[in-house]
Amino acid sequence: MKILFISSGYNGIYDHFEAWIVQELGKKHEVQYFQYKNGLRTLQTLTKSFKPEAVITMVGFKLPINMVQWLKANHIKTAIWFTEDPYFMDQTAELSRHYDFVFTIDAAALEFYINDGHTHAYQLPLGTEPEIFKPKEMEGKFKSDICIVGYPYPDRVKYIQFLLQNTPYNIRVVGNWRKPLYYYQNNPKLIINEGWFKPSIAADFYNSSKIILNTHRPFNLKHNQNRLGIVGKSINNRTFDVAACEAFQLIEFKEDLPNHFVEDEEIAAFKNNEEMLKKIDYYLQNEEERQRIAAKARNRVLKEHTFEKRLDKLIQIISNASN
Repeated sequence: MKILFISSGYNGIYDHFEAWIVQELGKKHEVQYFQYKNGLRTLQTLTKSFKPEAVITMVGFKLPINMVQWLKANHIKTAIWFTEDPYFMDQTAELSRHYDFVFTIDAAALEFYINDGHTHAYQLPLGTEPEIFKPKEMEGKFKSDICIVGYPYPDRVKYIQFLLQNTPYNIRVVGNWRKPLYYYQNNPKLIINEGWFKPSIAADFYNSSKIILNTHRPFNLKHNQNRLGIVGKSINNRTFDVAACEAFQLIEFKEDLPNHFVEDEEIAAFKNNEEMLKKIDYYLQNEEERQRIAAKARNRVLKEHTFEKRLDKLIQIISNASN
């Protein structure tokens, strides 16, 4: 298939997502990459020479709607991958109506799009890139009992405060944690790696810790744009990245988790502080069980949860609908 991939316009992790996606698509399809900032006229010129059968983009908040409308008017299939659902439903609810195909990372958001009348809406979680996220011997670098990588959402801060107050374990936090944990910065059990780290370094953190604590963004965070109040049901993409590293993770339970991993066989989950504490104590004392579960998680990810598998599904859906 001839595919035109249009950039989201976002940097940071999206630079990596988009590079991985274009790389994977290029292995099986003819792909062109376009930056929407180059304008409609440039898009028209490229489209007339390349003749794409489908156009794919992510997020969609920055892509001008007149570009999407022009593509549709010229009978080119348009697909959007909503990778921030359900946190910006105020925008995606309206945006979804402009695209032929809607792919969302979240099961609750999918229910909304279907109920809203979209006839080609599908759940498609983000995948992992196994060339980046893979097992690696770290020789003590970034070592910790518990590690959490990501933005310090209020719920995450509370989890770390709870663990510092109630366990003897050393805890590493990776991200912009210095300010929210200001009063704990001299705690000998706490290690802060401040700032955003590229995926290959995130993989080093995953490979260095005995337990990766994986929690989710709150649906009602004040920075969200989710007046519909849709509560996410699905796990985050970090789940797949950690598993690909064959690192052991303890994840905050989500309804969609059993559709991706078998609990207590391929992943461990918790629903409250008491259960989190109980499982941390247990798994830190049972290294062989941690390793067994982590190995099974990696096998599952390589079979089902890579970007290659996600894009195969995405293209197959578009192809089948076009026939």
